[in-house]
Amino acid sequence: QAFLCGTAADWLKGPYLYRLYEAKGFRQQDITLLFVSGYVSSAVFGLFAGLLSDVLGRKRMCLVFCALYIAHCVLHGLDGFYALLLARAVSGVATSLLFSAFEAWMVSEHNKRFRGSSLAETFAVQTQGNAIVAVIAGLVAQVVAFYGGYAAPMAVAIPLLIYSAVLILQWPENVGSNSSSFVKVASAVVKTTDLIVLQVGAIQCLFEGSMHVFVFLWTPCLRGENNQNLPNGLVFALYMLCTMLGGRQASPSSRWQPSLGVVFMLAALALSLPSFSGSIWLRLAAFCCFEWCVGCYFPQIALLRSKFLREETRGATMTLFRVPFNCIVVAVLLWGRSTKPELLLCMASLSLMLGVLAYSRLP
Repeated sequence: QAFLCGTAADWLKGPYLYRLYEAKGFRQQDITLLFVSGYVSSAVFGLFAGLLSDVLGRKRMCLVFCALYIAHCVLHGLDGFYALLLARAVSGVATSLLFSAFEAWMVSEHNKRFRGSSLAETFAVQTQGNAIVAVIAGLVAQVVAFYGGYAAPMAVAIPLLIYSAVLILQWPENVGSNSSSFVKVASAVVKTTDLIVLQVGAIQCLFEGSMHVFVFLWTPCLRGENNQNLPNGLVFALYMLCTMLGGRQASPSSRWQPSLGVVFMLAALALSLPSFSGSIWLRLAAFCCFEWCVGCYFPQIALLRSKFLREETRGATMTLFRVPFNCIVVAVLLWGRSTKPELLLCMASLSLMLGVLAYSRLP
């Protein structure tokens, strides 16, 4: 519940963040810089936050996430460019904690209480729950933005974050490392990052880098050269439905669980289709297939992390994995806007094929 409240806060801001910046009078290059600052912050400062979760405790850093995200929401009530730049930087750190500290805490507690049982069902339910929360958050954001303006979804997110913090306060603490030295934990990350861990990291970066590229490009690909209007809210809801079905497919209770190799190949084919067809319906079907692959991917990559990452450096290693794909997103934001969306998706498709190779070499 605490994690889903956090993701709900994250989903609430998404649909109207760009429009909020436009409404405040910023130019496109300023808005690009604001988005870039978030990803750069996540790559640089998020790594230090991950180290702190292993030194100070995962529960404490989950609470830090709530505090940082509340600050991020409050800062978006201001109009100054530098205030919003700070908000984006804070958001980058908070997002890194959201997708590392919560999972690190949960895996550690599971291993203490239910050693020997599989985490697969938990991760599958988490993926399905996140997709449902995304749809609800999108609808709520649309309603409150209509009545309260583009900053209203940020205000709605704050009570969710407070409730998340209340739930987290009831958790027991777990710390990855017995050492309280930041330097020793950083050194342990380097020592425990063997070839298998690097392969898991490569698999994650290749898929999630491609996924973030897709997030920026699916709208222009569906609009086409005629720049036709799209029911973005309905399309987004359809994507999340496909993600939920993918999470269900990855559940141990499913009759057929596609391996990550199969998921990567299907995702690669889906992202390559816009290069061969201009039909909006074929492209939409391909993008729905990709979102289904996203739903299959998240439970399985989380299971790989729980299997191969060391407990004492789990949080730091997870944030380390996020550095390369944040760099990929920054590169696309800064230099990819002049490139045809279809070509960028084709490059993402090639990256996913490399992911097939990386997965095939795992023991």
